[in-house]
Amino acid sequence: MNKNILLSTVLCGLCFAPLAASANDKVEKVYDAQRYQQVCKGKSQGAQVSFAYRGIIWNGTCEPQFFSSSKNVKLHGEEPELLSTCSADAKATTATIDGQEIKGKCALGFTPPRPK
Repeated sequence: MNKNILLSTVLCGLCFAPLAASANDKVEKVYDAQRYQQVCKGKSQGAQVSFAYRGIIWNGTCEPQFFSSSKNVKLHGEEPELLSTCSADAKATTATIDGQEIKGKCALGFTPPRPK
């Protein structure tokens, strides 16, 4: 009887393996400039914010960052220039990311916790 329980436990664990692997694909691309700005609308710099997106609760703060005005630019949201451009010049209208000059603006947006 113990062999049957062990065998069914192993088989059941294998049944769930594909589900566990597919759960992480929901957050492959999480950078959504419009959503990041909307979450911070009406808030001040440093305000704590939370929002639900793709089945996950995201916690962070509202910080000034650069948002591209071009729909053709593919950003991941992890580019250091997104934060450094606006810390150097809060009224910046361009940022150089990966050697490419991108038009946009500085605005408050959701920023996940980052080590200092």
